[in-house]
Amino acid sequence: MACPNCGTPDPGPGPFCMSCGFKLAALPAAAAPTESRTSPVPIPASPLSPPAPAPGVSVAKAGSAQPLASPPIGQMGNVGTVTVSIWGPFAGYGTRGRHVSWLINDQGERADALRDLVASRFERRQIPNLAAVDQVKLVRQGVLVDSRLYFLIRRGLTTAGLYIARFGKDLFVSQVTYFKGPVSTMRILILAAAVLFALIYPVAYNNAFSQVGVSLFGGVGGDLQGLMLLTCCLGPIYLLDWLALGILALFSGYKYLTEKDVLAALRVSPNEFDIDDTVALEKSVEQTVREALDEVGIEQRLMPQAAEYGFRRRLI
Repeated sequence: MACPNCGTPDPGPGPFCMSCGFKLAALPAAAAPTESRTSPVPIPASPLSPPAPAPGVSVAKAGSAQPLASPPIGQMGNVGTVTVSIWGPFAGYGTRGRHVSWLINDQGERADALRDLVASRFERRQIPNLAAVDQVKLVRQGVLVDSRLYFLIRRGLTTAGLYIARFGKDLFVSQVTYFKGPVSTMRILILAAAVLFALIYPVAYNNAFSQVGVSLFGGVGGDLQGLMLLTCCLGPIYLLDWLALGILALFSGYKYLTEKDVLAALRVSPNEFDIDDTVALEKSVEQTVREALDEVGIEQRLMPQAAEYGFRRRLI
């Protein structure tokens, strides 16, 4: 018996076709596939997707400005090319965490419908304290590089990226998480103390030096013990302080050029609250895609739940 949906001669012994996931028990063996199983599912109107053009009028002839996500998805990586990019696609969003992906056979033609349904479902999910859900064109680092259209879901210190595209005849779904650690109050206080010491020490040293009678303005004798303390004990600390500030400046500049994060040296590792928030956002994004699969006629079992890992292993 051939699969009535994709035509595979031997779809397998189970109730679902092993090639396309079509439920074989839904139709009699001799029945032909219905039109609704092979044609795109009607998509509800969404503010993130453009309105359909009138019959007989193409978008190009209408001359209206189109949002970034309006062209068909097409094959993976066909959003466009950029001449030069010095930053990676996720620079500024933190440290990469979990990255999982799925490839669903022979469902590439439903990529556009899935993307629009995912956009509308994000609006209805009402994720608490959600900063934004945007469709952003991300660019690879290098010269003459490609760009790809991602959903970026930002909540607190976590950003989840969702990528939906065609891969040949197949449907490709990818989800990646980035986490930007919180800035430590203690590190800010240490930095402030180091800067304050670097500014105050020269003033205190000049005052003590002038009191022992060898300053540029003259004067006779005074606090020799104070001068010895500033020279012998605090002098090396002063030099080390400036060395540490110089290394911090170089490191911050390097992190800005590579990750757009000038405060990287002040950030600390995530705690238990941060882990819970990140996992909750990951689950929410994944479940949103799985629910949208049902609406476009793709079995959820073809996109199994992603494997879970320890948080420190995911933040590499």
